Parts: sequence; C-alpha cells; structure tokens
Amino acid sequence: MKAAITDGKGNIWIEEISEPEINDYQCLCKILACATCSGTDQHIINGEFPYPLDYPGILGHESVGVVIKTGKKVRYIKEGDIFLRPAAVYPGEKLGKYFSLWGGFAEYGIITDIKAFYQDNPDKVLNNYTIFQQKIPEDIKITPSDATMLITLKETFSFISKIGVRMGKSVAILGSGPVAMGFCFFSKLSGAYPVIVIGRRDQSLEYIKNLGVDFVINNKKEDMVKKVKEFTGNKGVDFVIDAAGDKNLFTEATQLLAENGKILPYAVTSPANYFIERVKSPGNWQVIFTGPSENTAHNSLLGMIKLGIIPFNLFYSHKMKFEKIKDGFSLLKNKKAFKIVFEM
Repeated sequence: MKAAITDGKGNIWIEEISEPEINDYQCLCKILACATCSGTDQHIINGEFPYPLDYPGILGHESVGVVIKTGKKVRYIKEGDIFLRPAAVYPGEKLGKYFSLWGGFAEYGIITDIKAFYQDNPDKVLNNYTIFQQKIPEDIKITPSDATMLITLKETFSFISKIGVRMGKSVAILGSGPVAMGFCFFSKLSGAYPVIVIGRRDQSLEYIKNLGVDFVINNKKEDMVKKVKEFTGNKGVDFVIDAAGDKNLFTEATQLLAENGKILPYAVTSPANYFIERVKSPGNWQVIFTGPSENTAHNSLLGMIKLGIIPFNLFYSHKMKFEKIKDGFSLLKNKKAFKIVFEM
C-alpha cells in the first residue's frame, strides 16, 4: 500500500509499504480520506514536535475509513462500517521499519473492536489510541472529506465545554487557524459574547468572521490590550485560549483577562512549565492546563450533524489527491492553504 513517510528533517514522501495485518479483535479499513492537522503535522515533519518522536514514520491522524475485513473475534463491528482515525500502525508500534506518527496518511489502516476485546480480556489494556476510533452511524449523512473535520471539531468542542464557556462569558482566541476556527464556532454556539480573535494575517482574520466572530484584532497593527478593553467595557475577557503557540503573545495576553479570568495554553509548543515561569502579569487570574476529551464529544457532534448546523466546508481550504501530499504541505508552509483533505 501507499503511505506518507517523513524523516523529521523537513521531508515527506509517498512510499509503497506492506499493509497492516489485523489480529482477532481488529478490523482492516480502506482509508477514504485524511486531513492535515496543519500545525502539528508541520512540527512533526520538521522535527519540531515538543515531545520525542521516532523516525522515519507514517504521518497523519485525521483519517476516516470503511471496514473491509474483520478479525475472527470481532462481534460489534461489521464490513461497511465507517470509522474515524483508522491508523496504519498504532502509536508506540512499528509497521515494518516505520514508526507510528499516528499513521492516518495511508491506503489502509486498522481499528479495534474495543467492546469485544474487553469482554474477553478484562485484565488487559489496549493501546490508548483505540478510544478515538469511533463509528459514524449509517444514518449520519456526511462525506468522507467532511468527516475528517470531526476530529478537530470534537477536540475543540470538548475543550470549550470542559473549561466552562457559556452564555454570559467572554472569550479571546489567540490565532486564526483551523483550531482557532473550531474554538470560535463552539464559543458562539455556546452563547459566549464577545468572541474576539487575535491574529497577524488580515486574510485569515477576515475569513474567520464567517464563523460568527464578534471582533478581530490584528496584533501586528493594533494594540490588542486596548482593543479588548474597548470591546469589553474595560472589563477584559473571562477566557483567553491560545491556539497560536507563541510564548510571547501568550504572556502578553494575560493582560486581556478580567478579574478571575482564565488563560489556557492549547497550542503548547514547549513544556507547560515554560509558561508558568514567565507569566507575571498582575491581577487575580489563573493559568489552566487541560486538554480536550475528543472521544466524549462524539455523540454531541453526531447530533449537530443531524441538525445541519456544522458548516464543514468552512473548516478546510483544499481537497487534493493523496499523491499530491508533498505539494499540499508546500501550500500549507507558504500560507496558501490552511487545512487540506487528502482523498485516498
């Protein structure tokens, strides 16, 4: 099968490798599409991920696939089922000579019948990645390309819900990329006002207005502290969410907080303690470290699909054939695309 390989030195290529072999509790999937997690994938390709990774490896984690073969002890999954996050190889494991960099950019991947496995093996533990491999039911009408968006959307929705964004709360989001888009959409859906986006590129800031943002600030051209105070009646915001990963911007953004406000580093590009050591703005506020709970948001997002309220087309800029993956990442690097779905 074909898979996208990276060496962590800025290179990505497609190589013919062996298909994954399934065990009794696993299913083989034909991967239909996989999207870029644009910032994370580029950090991985360039060897800049904040935590150690093994190379060379198979890239990609925003995949969707259809089950084409089931293991002998699989009981709760059938051929034809559609699943999120099939992986050519699970994290911490190898496929031939290649490590897992989550393994979604490949023609084939595996998922696991978790329920059957734990019924038969209550004292064993599966690879943690399996909890994210969730089924899209037959009554959910969604294209494979749109379905890849569910991964980022579940992450951002679960994060927004976990930290308590709701009606009567105000939010400032640092960054204007795909993750920031998710935060904007779900903050507005949760009733927050105002929702303010702070970024450095006019084009991105103009685009993100499509997701219901109340105000945008270009912090290269404007005083973001002054503007946020203006937009909030001099109170500041209840939440600052970092979707940019810029440590200097993060530190400065503590000045945007209202009394008892919370600032949350989501796009952490260095160990968490880095932020704690350098954040010194006065005031009664907190730095909160938490992560998304992607798998817990699955049913909620399925309900939103049924209601027709998710504008999937706004969350990615391009669709390309898998064979063009190198060209696609060049577009991302040069800011000519913000999120790409590669169709297998």
